[in-house]
Amino acid sequence: MTTLSNKVALITGAGRHGGIGAAIAQRLAQGGVDVAMGDLCAPPPAGLPAPAIGQWDELQAIAAEIERGSVGDRPQQQGGSVGDWEPSRRDRPQRNVRALPMKVDVTDPVSIQAMLTQVMAEFGRIDILVNNAGAIFGPSPVAQMADDAWRRTLEVNATGVFLVTKAVLPAMIQGQRGGRIVNMSSLAAIRPRPYMAAYAASKAAVAALTQSLAQEVAQFGVTVNAVLPGDIDTGMKQWGYQLEAMITQRPYDDVVAAGIARIPAGRLGTPGDVAGLVAYLASDEASFITGQLFPVTGGRELG
Repeated sequence: MTTLSNKVALITGAGRHGGIGAAIAQRLAQGGVDVAMGDLCAPPPAGLPAPAIGQWDELQAIAAEIERGSVGDRPQQQGGSVGDWEPSRRDRPQRNVRALPMKVDVTDPVSIQAMLTQVMAEFGRIDILVNNAGAIFGPSPVAQMADDAWRRTLEVNATGVFLVTKAVLPAMIQGQRGGRIVNMSSLAAIRPRPYMAAYAASKAAVAALTQSLAQEVAQFGVTVNAVLPGDIDTGMKQWGYQLEAMITQRPYDDVVAAGIARIPAGRLGTPGDVAGLVAYLASDEASFITGQLFPVTGGRELG
């Protein structure tokens, strides 16, 4: 069993039920971790699909569920909900964790510093950082891609990871307890697809940042790893399938079936599949693992 209790985690992009960030927060809390949860909590900017942005009411609801320990009572939904990996409430040990919801723009150093100030005031330290916030703007052929779509995708997915990590690292290092940083990259970083150049480039940048930083902070007992999800059944993935169906003029169900056919495991992943790995990488047992890239794909990259 992974050792997580009595730690404090900061997770960005955690404001959507059924999303990877929320699943990570819930999984860490299940292990006894106090969780600080950030999301933009604003209407999606032009060109960004609604599933990508957590709203304030939703973020607060997820935090309240974590504190009540009620996440395991959610009914399982087709395709995998955040509850599909959780034991039932009666089977879980009693736990007393705190969950702090916060608004943050990961592209804005002032907003990030305000978030960090809140976390330190509430918990006094950060042991685990999960850089999960991400976005994709205007997927299209490179020759037709809007300059702003490229810039904004890189700004959120790559620069956002850099800025949050840069802000958190001093507190993590000065605490002299070591720490864990888990960055959310993507299968697109190593298996790019057409029309996704900006997204793939941004996630490849996260992978490279992970491996460079891991060498810099190992001396402080801080590990840095990246998780590369593949086809995970989230609102963002469903939006991607809808977009592909529209562009290719194929039925939505056919697009989904074709996607699943490329996965040796024979199914889409769930947010819980990702959260379980993140929990391990955040634990004491993973102290000798750093600078690594972990695909969570059902084997898709093997084909």
